Amino acid sequence: MKKLLLTMAIVMMPLSIASAQDKVQGSGPNPYTDCGIGAAIFQDLYWAAATSNVIWDLGTTAITSAVASPETCNAKKMETASLILETLPELEKDVATGEGAYIVALADTMDCSSKAETVAADMRAYYGSVVSNASYGSKTEAERAMDMYSAARDAANASGCGVDL
Repeated sequence: MKKLLLTMAIVMMPLSIASAQDKVQGSGPNPYTDCGIGAAIFQDLYWAAATSNVIWDLGTTAITSAVASPETCNAKKMETASLILETLPELEKDVATGEGAYIVALADTMDCSSKAETVAADMRAYYGSVVSNASYGSKTEAERAMDMYSAARDAANASGCGVDL
């Protein structure tokens, strides 16, 4: 096992060095304020995000996110994904009808309040193609939530809002 880990580390080292050379030191996300559960809950209160991350697991999850996948360290992404996962059945109903409180909340989360109707219509079209696929019935709730997130991101981008998703 130790040999496997050592081999993986040696193989991955040139990749990490190459990607690190492209970035200015300190240009990545702040793991304590931009990543982890703290950033998802306390988007505008940096001290609360940092405190929450430290209390939750000493910041381990936030630091891992910042190092392994810094593109996910975005409070808006986290809040949008969390809302979708927590309200998926209700959100699916709203998307099917093209209106409702859950789709309005989702539009607000993505900073698309002013274009909520357009986002709802686009999501209905995007997610409709997912639902019409024969494999939809066998998908897990997490897979359906990922599909819903993709539909929300595409709809927000098509409307010119939610550019950080």
